Amino acid sequence: MKGFIAAAVVSAFLASATQALAPDDKSLAASIDKAAAAAVAAGESPGLEVAVIRDGRTVLVKSYGSANLEQHVPVSNDSVFRIGSVTKQFTAVALLLLAEEGKVSLQDKLSKYYPNFPRADEITLDEMLHHTSGIFSYTSAPNFGVDGMIHRSTDEMVEFIGKLPKTQDFEPGTDWSYSNSAYFILGGVVEKAAGAPLAEVFKTRFFTPLGMAHSALDDETELVSGRARGYSGSAPGKFTNAAFISMSIPGGAGSVRSTATDLTKWNAALFGGKILKPASLAAMLAPGKLSNGENSGVAMAKMMAAAGAPAAAASAKQEYGYALFLSQDEGHRKIAHGGGIYGFSSSLSEFPDDKTTVVVLSNAIGKDVGVSKIADRIERLAIGLPAKK
Repeated sequence: MKGFIAAAVVSAFLASATQALAPDDKSLAASIDKAAAAAVAAGESPGLEVAVIRDGRTVLVKSYGSANLEQHVPVSNDSVFRIGSVTKQFTAVALLLLAEEGKVSLQDKLSKYYPNFPRADEITLDEMLHHTSGIFSYTSAPNFGVDGMIHRSTDEMVEFIGKLPKTQDFEPGTDWSYSNSAYFILGGVVEKAAGAPLAEVFKTRFFTPLGMAHSALDDETELVSGRARGYSGSAPGKFTNAAFISMSIPGGAGSVRSTATDLTKWNAALFGGKILKPASLAAMLAPGKLSNGENSGVAMAKMMAAAGAPAAAASAKQEYGYALFLSQDEGHRKIAHGGGIYGFSSSLSEFPDDKTTVVVLSNAIGKDVGVSKIADRIERLAIGLPAKK
């Protein structure tokens, strides 16, 4: 059945991943190992999980540093990290599977599922997936820190978003702006169309069949073996315990917990055509379009320039598919998404022409800490680019 992966497929992947390293893989593994260890030693993160897969072979899966600074617990390859917005691709794929089954259309208006949400009859699911809906992101609301401590059901959270003082950034389809609200609401659409909680949808369609034993839609009340503690950083080596957030608040926008190893299984299945039909995967990887026919990347570039991004970054060609950023790193095609949530940051990147997957998970977020610079260094090593000066 589409969306469920036969055990034989997973077994074949794991078998290929345990093959002996080729000489160049050994050299690469040593370089990545050195870079990751140096990042932790420099205080860029209390702990890290790193996984690099090349052409189906495991180059490196290794853990570094501390999963709990107070208890002096080291990170292991089974330590569980919150992955923030990397969650969004699970929500997007769930919708695509439901579309394949005829239970939703991505051209449906939001009003079909949430008729009372502001301007729902003007906004499509496709626009929400592409961040072109204009729905204001609730994580940008002034009181988000307080509101994030309150446990809400999915429908209660959608109602809360719809009653914020600001609900729309721009006219639907006319611009691009990253919206956690849109993806949270899409998680609610998945629940309504599937007739099951989002946690159950992810478990039965993805985590169990793929053997992602350490992955789940997180619940802060649940006792989780190997759960890493999250930290906020004011500077390298300066960490405090992260603020509390109810995991009912991120939902389909950012509530998954996982490991680097589990995410390599997900990536192998997704890009190996084992989950979605080819047309659905192609749709996921297609740049979003604005109502004037332009790619949404045009609006993304203007937004970055207006925000004061360096000229090189603002002019770099970047698009957004369904929960995936589409770009190039010095000629190397890159399909990726990062995540940030209280105490954690994550990066999951696929370099299809290099046949390389890179996962970096950190139990820190803040000024000059977390995955951003670390993942960039490891990715450049993995695809053969020189270190940035």
